[in-house]
Amino acid sequence: MADGKFSKPARKLHAKDVLALENRGGSWYYSEDELSFVVQIIWIQGAVVAYNQEKSEVTLQDNGYNVTVTNCHIIPGGNAWIDQGKYVMAVGELDNNSTVVKIRAIKIADLSDNSVHQQTWNDEVTELKALMRENKPLCR
Repeated sequence: MADGKFSKPARKLHAKDVLALENRGGSWYYSEDELSFVVQIIWIQGAVVAYNQEKSEVTLQDNGYNVTVTNCHIIPGGNAWIDQGKYVMAVGELDNNSTVVKIRAIKIADLSDNSVHQQTWNDEVTELKALMRENKPLCR
């Protein structure tokens, strides 16, 4: 299991960071903010701005940037609660065979009931990036 997909941490990134990821040889790389690391599992947060009829594909918006989350129809707990305006977190995998960034959901949770999640999101990502800049081994 040490080499499994969950052996690396879920990387917290803003939607604009997700859109800047580059697929190089089948792996997604983040190379911004004086950092460089591979992203396998990603954690994002944002407001639901759109979804398809089956709610299998959801568009999240974070600071004006949209990211698509797929596979939402098989998440634990179901997807019936997904609705426009809900503030959610999504943890998922990036498709290494794609040239377009889409997140394949592993978990989605409704964070709308507590505004602290939305209010602290920017600081969480900023702090994580600062820690990674100071401790380069965290980028592995």
